[in-house]
Amino acid sequence: MKTSQIAIIVFAFFVSLLHSSQAFAEGSFAKLVFSYSSRSSEDGGTASSKSTRMMYDLSAYYKFQGGGWVLGALYQNDAQTSDATVDRTSYGVSGGWMTPRESGFYLLGTYFVSSKYGDFDGGNGYQLDLGYKVPTRVPLVLQMSYKHYEYSKYDHSDTLIDPYLGFMIMF
Repeated sequence: MKTSQIAIIVFAFFVSLLHSSQAFAEGSFAKLVFSYSSRSSEDGGTASSKSTRMMYDLSAYYKFQGGGWVLGALYQNDAQTSDATVDRTSYGVSGGWMTPRESGFYLLGTYFVSSKYGDFDGGNGYQLDLGYKVPTRVPLVLQMSYKHYEYSKYDHSDTLIDPYLGFMIMF
């Protein structure tokens, strides 16, 4: 079983626990955001290349009463394909502030306790999310994320800025 499949099962279990717990019932929510890009190029009709990138973040949060402060966990997968597929999987603790209204801005920070990128393992990093939730039947989310990863064992780091679209499920 792939790591991403295990993470989705653990995430679903965590969300079901939050949903069934009366202590968390009014202040919990889950968020799924994703992004997809595709790029192709051709060089005079002789050589062509195509690359794709699919990213998603799964997160679950507890929203504290009396304000917009939240605390939770985030799982992230970033798959890049050109000649070969290279996955980055990261997970960590997350927290920040989200407007208590149906629509409005939020600012979340995540510390990745573990990150693996292709053959690079043992990494860590952080992510800052600035987003806006749109009031619909299932709230939509528009988000920009700043990410930084460190793989000190390999003397490698990455910094990325990515747009996301997604939705929230409130409990």
